[in-house]
Amino acid sequence: MATYKTLSSSLNWSAGLSPLPATTTLIAGGLGSEGSVLIPHFLNSAFDNKLPVVLISFTQTYNHYVHILRKMGVNLLNHQIQFVNALRPIDLSSLPPATRPHFTLGSYDQWPEFYAWLEEQPPSVVVIDGLCSLLDQGHSLDTALSFFTRCQSVIEAGGLAGARLVVNMLVDDEGTEPLAYAVVRRSHYVLSFKALSSGASSDISGQLTAVAGHLHCQLPASKSFKPMVLHYKVSDTTVLFFSPGQSRIVL
Repeated sequence: MATYKTLSSSLNWSAGLSPLPATTTLIAGGLGSEGSVLIPHFLNSAFDNKLPVVLISFTQTYNHYVHILRKMGVNLLNHQIQFVNALRPIDLSSLPPATRPHFTLGSYDQWPEFYAWLEEQPPSVVVIDGLCSLLDQGHSLDTALSFFTRCQSVIEAGGLAGARLVVNMLVDDEGTEPLAYAVVRRSHYVLSFKALSSGASSDISGQLTAVAGHLHCQLPASKSFKPMVLHYKVSDTTVLFFSPGQSRIVL
């Protein structure tokens, strides 16, 4: 996980998370440059800081995250994490008890039950993986945005107890850009992944641009944030981050 710590150092996030609680970080990826490579970083950073995690996934089962973290030397089952299955309702009763979801997000009229459950959790790092999938499921932009803002309101209620919100979504030109722009306006930090404009490279998977979100201006001046650009390389067990032009050097 050392390369993720390199990223944290570059962002000046000593704890691997945004410096202040009750903040929102948007991870925006594209086709061939998905921001999901940062999900393990945020999960592990929460564990390192002894913070509970609520992982809401519209894209993967719990087993997927268990497998990915295990390859990085982290046993997800040994940490305080609540997994919410937000895929279209499927029968997961055949899974081993340890990897079954703690909550399944049902149809829209059942969402109030989920919100009530989320409010009962201790202040946590809440990670939403695949928010844009709500649009794929046939929900409107307003409905998808309302899900985000309701989760954000729970985080903000956590105050100084360490709660943070991390949202990962895929951004394309047609379907999800309006949702992405709306979330940017409600975020403190934006981490954007893109493919290289020069084309594919065996040494570089893509480019990460870190900028302040629209809500960053509400944070104390001491928490100023310097925009930056990094290249990254994804391997089977880790992700390398480095300055442009230094593809074989880990900062």
